[in-house]
Amino acid sequence: MQNFGKLKNIYNSKLVEGISSENDSDKNLFKKYVKTIKENESLKAQFFVYNNIENKVETNEFKANLFLQENLALLGKFTKQELFESNANLMSPIVFETDEDYLNKELHENISTLIFTEKNLKNIDTIVEATCKVIDFMKTNKTREIKESLDLPNSMVSSIMVQKYNERYADLDETEKSVLKTLIDSDDIKKKEVYSSTLRECIDLIDSKLVESSVETKDKLLRVKDKLLNDKTEVNEDFPKNVSKLIELRRSLK
Repeated sequence: MQNFGKLKNIYNSKLVEGISSENDSDKNLFKKYVKTIKENESLKAQFFVYNNIENKVETNEFKANLFLQENLALLGKFTKQELFESNANLMSPIVFETDEDYLNKELHENISTLIFTEKNLKNIDTIVEATCKVIDFMKTNKTREIKESLDLPNSMVSSIMVQKYNERYADLDETEKSVLKTLIDSDDIKKKEVYSSTLRECIDLIDSKLVESSVETKDKLLRVKDKLLNDKTEVNEDFPKNVSKLIELRRSLK
């Protein structure tokens, strides 16, 4: 495995899945991933190179190319074999089920091409094509509110969750987008306000469904409503997980 960007995407997905489903195995796997990167210089360098390019917004083509070349130069002290082996070790604990699309997949593939393609006469066209595509990405890129880091504050976890929800649910409505946005740029008071508002909406949706539901369905809905009425969610390390559950519930009720 030479594409570090794809590995990063898979581990980010594991984090979101672990939070959403309370799967400790996935959460622990992500923690090991972060620890491995911190302790491995070639992985750490790749992380920052991919992250730098993902977040770069530069409309000037010359500057964009210079930025790209300077980032690639940061990997010059590592041999291709060292990079291959480090990525292989990072890949070993995870399973690739499908070669699915994800945000920045093409960008990651082009960065990987530039890192691992030997510079010779035969490969000039390949290198030029990948370079142009990466530059085009930076020229049309949009500023992200929070950038990924090797630390794991709630804001970083939340940023990853927003990205993954946007990939998973292209049809998020405005309320769901608002809920996710509070995870990034709001203080604790605002987060609780939006959470409470969404919780109230879920209760109202349940009430409307109770009118025409069967006895069995009413029983299930009433049990869910009771849990919501007694919800005492606080803004802590479990907040992203609780928001995730609430969004899923709202979607199912809608």
